[in-house]
Amino acid sequence: MTSNAQIESLASTGQRERLWQIDFLARFRGYLSRQDLADRFDIALSNATRDLTLYRELAPGNLEYNSSNKSYCRAPGFKPLFTYDHEHTLQVLSQGQARGFDAFQQSIRIESSANLNEPDLDILATLSRAICNHQALQVTYVSASSGDQQRAIVPHALINTGLRWHVRAFCRQHQQFRDFVLTRFLAAAPLAGAEQEHEQAHNDDDWNQHITLELVPHPKAAFKRAIELDYGLQPGATLNIQVRAATAGYLLRRWGVDCSRAGGLSPVEYQLHLHNRSALEGINCLRIAPGFSMDNNT
Repeated sequence: MTSNAQIESLASTGQRERLWQIDFLARFRGYLSRQDLADRFDIALSNATRDLTLYRELAPGNLEYNSSNKSYCRAPGFKPLFTYDHEHTLQVLSQGQARGFDAFQQSIRIESSANLNEPDLDILATLSRAICNHQALQVTYVSASSGDQQRAIVPHALINTGLRWHVRAFCRQHQQFRDFVLTRFLAAAPLAGAEQEHEQAHNDDDWNQHITLELVPHPKAAFKRAIELDYGLQPGATLNIQVRAATAGYLLRRWGVDCSRAGGLSPVEYQLHLHNRSALEGINCLRIAPGFSMDNNT
């Protein structure tokens, strides 16, 4: 099978995109036509023909031509020409691809959960520029515990917890790195001067520290094998995931992991258990993980 490096040497950037489209449609829809490429990329049918010819040269066993409807079908011996990212693939399948400003129709029906909150794009753009330019911001932020406040922050990263977006930033008021929920910003404007050395990302210990989460089926689960199958585990195996210490609490909440010592939360609601809880006692950001603080004093 042709490697990605070989594809890059044989095709232009635009043609690589079209080759990926051919590969994607063949793999996930099962067929495509020259018209699909012409419509998607606004190219002539003759160009689409050349793209399909190159694709068949690079992956000779992937497509079969159906002369009755002039389409190319996925061959039984199909092997993907490209490496696929899971998140991107699911996004394309659930939301389609842009054809100009119109949705690209998919033949598979997928029902996706709706996002309950979305950040203001102007605020997001200001934060993004500040991150890129190592800039401090004066913001109006609504805290769940103290209400509206004026703060000076120095952001360095965005975090998607799966439920909402945060920005990781140094807070000059509290003189520490903190997470701020994007939807709670009312205003943001640049401050004069560059960030200070102690405010830079390389000094954010929780962000730079990576920890391993050892996850196992909940000890009180009735049928542990069902949970093992969900996560591709062999019987008795452990799911080891390396994450940033700063994001561990969010991920454990999102994944529904019981982080109490003895598995004290309901196995119906929490199918996984944090097996190496005792080794992570000193990680401050884990205090928001389910059950992590419920028995800290026992």
